[in-house]
Amino acid sequence: MNIIQMEKRTGQTQRLLGSVHLKASDCPDIISRVFKMKFDELLSDLTKKNLLGKVLAYMYTIEFQKRGLPHAHILIFLHPSNKYPNPSDIDRIISAEIPDQDTNEELYNLVKTHMIHGPCGFANRSSPCMKDGKCSKYFPKQFQPETIVDQDGFPVYRRRDNGHTVLKNGIQVDNRNVVPYNVKLLTKYQAHINMEWCNQSTSIKYLFKYINKGYDRITVAIVPNDDGTSNQPQNIDEIKQYIDCRYVSPSEASWRIFSFPIHGRKPAVERLYFHCEGQNSVYYTDFDRINTVLEKPSVTESMFTSWFEANCKYPEAQNLTYSKFVSKFVYVKKKREWNPRQKGYTIGRFIWVPPTTGELYYLRLMLTHVKGPRSYNDIKTVNNVKYDTFRDACFAMGFISDDREFIAAIKEANHWGSGQYLRLLFVHMLLSCNINRPRHVWSKTCHLLADGILYAQQRIANNRGIIFPIL
Repeated sequence: MNIIQMEKRTGQTQRLLGSVHLKASDCPDIISRVFKMKFDELLSDLTKKNLLGKVLAYMYTIEFQKRGLPHAHILIFLHPSNKYPNPSDIDRIISAEIPDQDTNEELYNLVKTHMIHGPCGFANRSSPCMKDGKCSKYFPKQFQPETIVDQDGFPVYRRRDNGHTVLKNGIQVDNRNVVPYNVKLLTKYQAHINMEWCNQSTSIKYLFKYINKGYDRITVAIVPNDDGTSNQPQNIDEIKQYIDCRYVSPSEASWRIFSFPIHGRKPAVERLYFHCEGQNSVYYTDFDRINTVLEKPSVTESMFTSWFEANCKYPEAQNLTYSKFVSKFVYVKKKREWNPRQKGYTIGRFIWVPPTTGELYYLRLMLTHVKGPRSYNDIKTVNNVKYDTFRDACFAMGFISDDREFIAAIKEANHWGSGQYLRLLFVHMLLSCNINRPRHVWSKTCHLLADGILYAQQRIANNRGIIFPIL
């Protein structure tokens, strides 16, 4: 996997607007359009022209900085033949060094303009990244003769002490201040494009934070003028005085007016809903008559029960689990039936249900293994023996004989949930579930439950050298 971060800076736009005495910040619509064109071209280079190799999947999100400039984060999943497993392979696509000015002056100037952090540290203590006297981004880095992958699976890029320097804001900086970049992308787009190599599947949940973190918010205080005409005590209405607002920058407003996407992904992911027998959701308004509600097809038919019918109709479906089924079939909502997929590719993902939901949770466990069932009874049948409940069927399958369902639940949630969420989930399990051996569950998942704690403490202390024995 590779994480690519693209930021549109206003140099080119500013040059175009200079003749009419305007600044780039005066034209957020132009900034948004230019960024969108560059972003679409970048996505095409990566996913269609395979600049880094064959791409199996990708996802991206667009955010807007406080100063208004658009900012993109892209996560791409490469084909196994293009995984760049060795440090020498990483050096082919990612550089963290200043090029030789004599041999490649154009690239030298681009790195100087777009890919130098700060300067900060002792050279510039007033830099925005400085916190408690240290750089919050841990620049400048250490010199590194060769690229290595540390024990946690993170790359430490090559930063040789070769004497190459640039003059940035009147300060001489070397390779220790270079933000990792790709030569081809930087040369073509002439923008800040930070590229990172990643082999952690859980990194996707951190990218999702950008999608789900919510909008920028501000609190506005409304304060009356103090003209000194009265010394009488005043009643303070805190509700009227303080207004919780959403902050939208001009660039974001333009972006949304143009209906440009905020995030995207490929292939598409279809959420698979399921329910126990007779417990499917029925939607109605407050004023619907009960007879009208009962006559709705959704009362007796659902996406999940239609899957049973498709398994009876199509022989191919009988060899597929529910999650694999959607890659071969598509659900036609109007007809409430599944038809063979003619084009495209979709990944199926079950909705998350906690162990505290009882039978619904055990149904979910069975659906991950049962192929082509034609009824609920087929799901409850293991080795030609029909069990009364999904829980009993799970016992027969060996899913819940030693608390493995709780361990599996935490491991699955780790792929998309934050460390704080995992710890809360574990607490709910202790309070609400029948865990036979809590210490065993803890010992198998403690490294996941501790996710984010070390990083948070390192950020608080501004010290990457802090380690925890448990990790």
